[in-house]
Amino acid sequence: MKLLFDCDGTILDSMHIWIDPINKIFEKYDFSLSSLPAEEKGKIEALPLDGMCAFIAENLAKDMTKDEVRDYFNEIIEDGYRNSLMPKDGAIKSLEELHKAGYQMAIASSTDSIYLKLAFERLGIADYFSFYTTPDLTNYKKSDPKYWQYAIDKFGVDASDIILYDDALYAIKVAKNMGIHSCGVKDFPYNENEWDDIKNIADLTMDTIALIDKDNLLNE
Repeated sequence: MKLLFDCDGTILDSMHIWIDPINKIFEKYDFSLSSLPAEEKGKIEALPLDGMCAFIAENLAKDMTKDEVRDYFNEIIEDGYRNSLMPKDGAIKSLEELHKAGYQMAIASSTDSIYLKLAFERLGIADYFSFYTTPDLTNYKKSDPKYWQYAIDKFGVDASDIILYDDALYAIKVAKNMGIHSCGVKDFPYNENEWDDIKNIADLTMDTIALIDKDNLLNE
């Protein structure tokens, strides 16, 4: 099996670095992401940073340009990945064990690879991943089937030989439609409202990737 990992909320305890500044600017313009239907919320969450900035400038903060919105996020996000974001409990040990066991692992994230690499190099896990599937490298959003086809092609195996570990309902849905096995990962409170749907759709679920059984990945 090949292993594909989301980063934010799965490997890194990092959702706050996105949610807090997003909520702050949303609230300024009387917009609430949490109040949207799951499908619409997923579409917005799947946007890469550049796409999110364009969405905000075009639909909400019409007194700001996209570049001004981007500047608002850049400093917060780069500093977080470079200096302070920490892994989820037990995540590093689990990835280390899977790496030592010989599993090929890669990343599937909506966050641009430049930020992920800053955090992974700081945490000493950059070498664990064969490649990154990210919007800046693929030119596709994570909600696009072509995004997932990129990962399948990079692994060079059938989709059924891949397991995705992800905390986002929309990502699990698209990956499953592509034939990829999925494991939903709990990241409360950020995916608490979607957790029942994740449990219904994913092949399996777990509280943390620290619980991955390297000898029985699909709990069969």
